[in-house]
Amino acid sequence: MSMCLQTPLSNVVYHLAHLAIIEVSGEDTIQFLQGQLTCNINDISESKASIAAFCNAKGRVISTLIVAKTPIGFWLILPESLAETVRKKLQMYVLRSKVTLCISADLSLFGMSGTEVDPPIVLPDQSFDCLHRQNLTWIRLPSEQPRFLCIVNLNAGDPPFFNDAPDDSLGTWRYQDISSGFPWFDIAQSEHYIPQMLNIDQLGGISFNKGCYTGQEIVARTHYLGKSKRQLYLAECHVNLPTHAELTVLDAEKQTKCGDIVAMQGLDQNTRMLIVLQTIDDSLKTLILDNHDHTPINLIAFQ
Repeated sequence: MSMCLQTPLSNVVYHLAHLAIIEVSGEDTIQFLQGQLTCNINDISESKASIAAFCNAKGRVISTLIVAKTPIGFWLILPESLAETVRKKLQMYVLRSKVTLCISADLSLFGMSGTEVDPPIVLPDQSFDCLHRQNLTWIRLPSEQPRFLCIVNLNAGDPPFFNDAPDDSLGTWRYQDISSGFPWFDIAQSEHYIPQMLNIDQLGGISFNKGCYTGQEIVARTHYLGKSKRQLYLAECHVNLPTHAELTVLDAEKQTKCGDIVAMQGLDQNTRMLIVLQTIDDSLKTLILDNHDHTPINLIAFQ
């Protein structure tokens, strides 16, 4: 079982070394990001973040992002394995814009389950709401249970209850992310899916009236013509599978591929996975994995 840190107030703290932050600043930052990301940058404030996708010209998601506003610009929170790729691709679009992009070395990311901290503060209670306190920023994540991303300025020192958060708790946090339906993925899945396949529209991360951005034509056409035939589901099996196993989802009856695994994580004797399937119809398929055991998987509700 993954270990995690129990604080004196019964919260659980995780060190999120698998995520990184790109800092975006400069006087043209809003206009620049508005032309690159699927969300409406003008709707983001210091009290409200947003999920977003950064797409290629064909509307395929290079990376999922959480976009948060800062006093001097924006933070783009994303998987560490994609950070340099995204920074370089964004840099290609800067041209003469007065925009600076850098992967932060001064900020660290933690996750927290629970709502009580010392000294006491009232944490956000709506998805993607933000709270800034001294050297800490809290972002409420979409989940049935209270979960937060916590961004810490390392130059100001870690808050005491983050000091000993163990690195080996990462699997537990990833399991919770997957259970909530948050579509993080690593570089192996980059540029495979349009945003609607990852439910980014359902999480409020696509604006259909803000104007053009990279990949917008494909994303908008899919929305207005109703042509997205695939979407994101949560599945589980009662076997702890290797996280990086290269597996696909099969229709058990026909033994043909019917879905792809976006992310997966085992915990104890279970594995949960985010899978992209053809939109489920009334005749629900029996699903298995294409491993040696043809492990059966069941679709369950996001949590």
